[in-house]
Amino acid sequence: MSNRTPLARRVMVALLMVLLTACQTWRPTFASPQQLIPMEQPSSVRITLRSGARVTLQNPTMSNDSIFGVTDAGAVGVASEDLGLLEVQRLHVLRSIGFGYLVLAGALGVVAYIGCALGATCEL
Repeated sequence: MSNRTPLARRVMVALLMVLLTACQTWRPTFASPQQLIPMEQPSSVRITLRSGARVTLQNPTMSNDSIFGVTDAGAVGVASEDLGLLEVQRLHVLRSIGFGYLVLAGALGVVAYIGCALGATCEL
């Protein structure tokens, strides 16, 4: 008995993995951080400071008037008075659907090419 996975199953798993990642975009929010973070509990927020610097915080939390989270450099806190713009990652539905169609068309093209290469009748 062979433990090899059929090519079709591998392709389907790869397609599902790509499609399930979806396209995300940063969207500005005008709600106060004191309301937004406890209610929505976003996995990450991007903060533009008044100085112009950008900081992306993972797992943000609010404490008093400061936003705390984790960056690549470690734990960081940002005071609300230093906040210029607060952005939250959101699903971009149209981009996700378009990307899904593009991946599907590419996969069908590869399957058709393999079918033609293996001797199936191909008419152009």
